[in-house]
Amino acid sequence: MNDAPVNAKSYIRLMVLIALLGVASAVVTFAFMALVNLTTRVIWDLAPHALGLDPRLFTFLVCTLGGLVVGLLVKLFGDHNAIFSDLMKEFGKTGRFDYRHAPGIVVTAFFSLIAGAALGPEAPLADACGGMGTLMGDKLKLDKRETRTLGFGGLSSMLAAFITNPFGGALLSLESSKGGMSGMQGYLWGLFPSLLGSAVATVVFVGLTGSFFSQLYSFPAYIPRLEDLLIAVPLAVIGGLAGLVFTLVFKALRKLMQPLNNHLVLRGLIGGLGMGIIGALLPLTLFSGEEQTVELVKGATTLGFGMLILLAFSKLLATSLLLATGWKGGYIFPIMFAGIALGMASTLLFPGVPTAVTVAAVLAGVLVAVLRAPLFAALFTLALVDAETAPVVAVAVLVGSLMTAYLVRRESRQESAEVQAAPLPTAD
Repeated sequence: MNDAPVNAKSYIRLMVLIALLGVASAVVTFAFMALVNLTTRVIWDLAPHALGLDPRLFTFLVCTLGGLVVGLLVKLFGDHNAIFSDLMKEFGKTGRFDYRHAPGIVVTAFFSLIAGAALGPEAPLADACGGMGTLMGDKLKLDKRETRTLGFGGLSSMLAAFITNPFGGALLSLESSKGGMSGMQGYLWGLFPSLLGSAVATVVFVGLTGSFFSQLYSFPAYIPRLEDLLIAVPLAVIGGLAGLVFTLVFKALRKLMQPLNNHLVLRGLIGGLGMGIIGALLPLTLFSGEEQTVELVKGATTLGFGMLILLAFSKLLATSLLLATGWKGGYIFPIMFAGIALGMASTLLFPGVPTAVTVAAVLAGVLVAVLRAPLFAALFTLALVDAETAPVVAVAVLVGSLMTAYLVRRESRQESAEVQAAPLPTAD
């Protein structure tokens, strides 16, 4: 199928559909994020003053109530998987997003996010916008290859709007889905349409918001040095290990919560209670983490080394717990928060190393360890930090990728050995 000749007329029609999908994905992304931001401000900025409650008590109550609502919504709409990595693996195998589940996932994600969840909006939006592409393909009775391309286009367009960068959306889509297309066919049916949809989505989204996703952090002026490339190696290892800790903790918590899959409301409530306790004690762990990372950078010295480490791993724990208990949302921004916290902690521990180096290297390491998407990790890191750190980011991405691949391969071998060593069941 992948080697079939390209019909020019059909391909042009497909590209027009991709452009329209880019517009729709940008509008959906803008509307969802605007509604989340508005509702969040009402709940978290206005309500505490009106009620006169202690901020810690208010945080605990809102998160706990949020857990109850999330549990009820999951029970209503169904316990469908909305983990970004799992969505992309499934798309890589089937070339489709299950759009039937998208409305329920988006609604549940909305209530998750406004309840203060340590989650981002990208995962439910990926399901929604990718699902729009699959739905379009089904309605127009397109073939499997064209339907896959539209799913790619919807997902890429959302990601491009999300970070206002058409290359970021296309790269993460292609790196994360892993399957279905390769060689020149991968360009024709994957990269080229994704770039078009992403470009359209970026322009539309910027037109709606009036701004690009800009560099968030301002560090002292940095001039690249050869020794910084060596320093980037252990810093990338720190970031990579943090990413692996997140992955392992999430897997352990999801396994721990499996007995509660028939008690969805209780499961969601446990997530809310956990988030409420962590958020009440450490308010900076609330929400996705994008705005809170600015406070980490500005107040790192006041917070101190120990508090930065605590914030990083508390954020990872909160995100893992929420995802394991059925809350809907993404983990890119929480991972970014943890990377920034560990990077600033490294700066305090090694004051002779430029802040731009410690943050860029740790952030790139943790992103590549979790996302398994080296090019996107590099691009996203450079969107946040100084462009002069590009050589450091390159080394960090390389080290993080190799370390993660080695550890994952080692874990797979151990699991295979355990399966082979397990005794076979005997007949009664």
